[in-house]
Amino acid sequence: MTINLKPEDTRIITQAIQAGIINRPDEVVEVGVETLRSRLEARLSPGSSARQEAVRRMQEFGDKYRLGLGERITRDLLHEGHRH
Repeated sequence: MTINLKPEDTRIITQAIQAGIINRPDEVVEVGVETLRSRLEARLSPGSSARQEAVRRMQEFGDKYRLGLGERITRDLLHEGHRH
C-alpha cells in the first residue's frame, strides 16, 4: 500500500515527532488504524454508548503513553469527562 501525504500533513507529523507525541512517522498509521478499530467496534456493538467508548479510548491512550492517574493531563481528561 502506498500512502501519499500532503505537505501540511508531513509538517504536522514532523512537529509531532519533535514534540515527543510520536516516536516515528509510521506510528501515525498505527494510531489511525487503532482509531478506526475503535470506531468500528463502537458501531458494531449495539450496547456500547458514546461515553463508554470515550472512556475506553482514554484508557487505551493512557496505557499506550504510560500516563498515570497522578499526571496532570490524565486528571484534566478525567475531570472533563465527568463534566459532560
